[in-house]
Amino acid sequence: MLNLPFLNKPSKRNLTKEDNIVALDIGTEVLKSILFNVDTLGVEVSKVSRIEQQQHAMRSGIITNLDTVLENCRLSISSLTEKLAATEYPKNVVMGIAGEYIQGVSIVVNYQREENHDNEVTIKEQEKIISQIEKKIEINGKEDLSQRIGLTNEDIEILHITKTGLEIGGMPVDSLIGYKGRDVKLNYYASFAPRTYVEALRKVASDLGMNVIGIVSQPFSVARAYAGSSSREFSALFVDIGGGTTDIAVVERGNIAETKMFAFGGRTFTKEISKILDLDYRIAEQRKIKYSKKELNKELSRDIQKIVYPVARLWMKTLKSALSYCDDITTFPNQIYLCGGGALLPEIKEVMLEFPWKKFLPFSVVPKIDFFTPEKLDNIRDNSGELRNVFDITPASLTKFVYDNEIKNGRQ
Repeated sequence: MLNLPFLNKPSKRNLTKEDNIVALDIGTEVLKSILFNVDTLGVEVSKVSRIEQQQHAMRSGIITNLDTVLENCRLSISSLTEKLAATEYPKNVVMGIAGEYIQGVSIVVNYQREENHDNEVTIKEQEKIISQIEKKIEINGKEDLSQRIGLTNEDIEILHITKTGLEIGGMPVDSLIGYKGRDVKLNYYASFAPRTYVEALRKVASDLGMNVIGIVSQPFSVARAYAGSSSREFSALFVDIGGGTTDIAVVERGNIAETKMFAFGGRTFTKEISKILDLDYRIAEQRKIKYSKKELNKELSRDIQKIVYPVARLWMKTLKSALSYCDDITTFPNQIYLCGGGALLPEIKEVMLEFPWKKFLPFSVVPKIDFFTPEKLDNIRDNSGELRNVFDITPASLTKFVYDNEIKNGRQ
């Protein structure tokens, strides 16, 4: 029987405000880590670290050179902990995972309480309801991913199965316990990944001497970290453009309805600049970053713009293709939030504003496009003063995942 983590169960780790934790976002271009703790009020960030990755370390969000990534992780953790006493050293880590083979499944389960609908739901009955659906989620999710990428069920690992919404008698609730009603609706987000990907991350944590308290699908964590995103009135589309991948999450009425990932991120732009201008990859990367910050002179900016714009249009076509495979979405939300380092390229927003959304995709109106910036994060207090950019959203969202699943849900 699948053990469903984070379903209204008390935390087994008993994390306290004194327990430092590390959030580790092993990005294709930049390895980002955050030192934080959690309490009943939310997340408290104390320090942020960013380490540039070597070109051979990652590909499309997946570790390709474990030794290099491990060394970068050690540098990052050392930066976070250099002023900590031995008793304050973090023992736990939460890690993000992305890539084309990470499967996110939104699951809606309808359940009828035929015999007891006039009685209040007890703890025992809620556990029974959940236990009746968990095996089906495990089997169906693994089968779907195995068919899509050609792996056997044994080669696929469940990352997390998270409750995103509950209803009884048509009324949204945090817990079924104490309510009466016949019709129960349960919303979950289940995330699965190839076992080899997960084992690589666990190897990193083990070599760092840290306990893994979560390996999290990044589009899911990003969407849940936006302030108010779990509200029944909230709907939006999140687009996180990293170095190796672009991650998409569609939120409908507070629930994660769909996630997609494709291997097209900022590295593709850098490679094109490197090739056309005959520059070393790292120099091309720095020139791209300076262009995004408007720090280049007019002539250099014009050269980069001519290269970047056609690549951005190709990226937009790939995004359109990914959205067209969101089979369960009848109408997309009219709000899009961008984050990730790749979103800083002005051509990204430009091609999105030019795109005829209503012509090719089921949008009722032309969507509004905004940036997901750190001040829009939910229940995160930044004592470091270092969460300033759209590329900080992904690692910060991992901290929110810990709060939701270890503290918030433990109180329900």
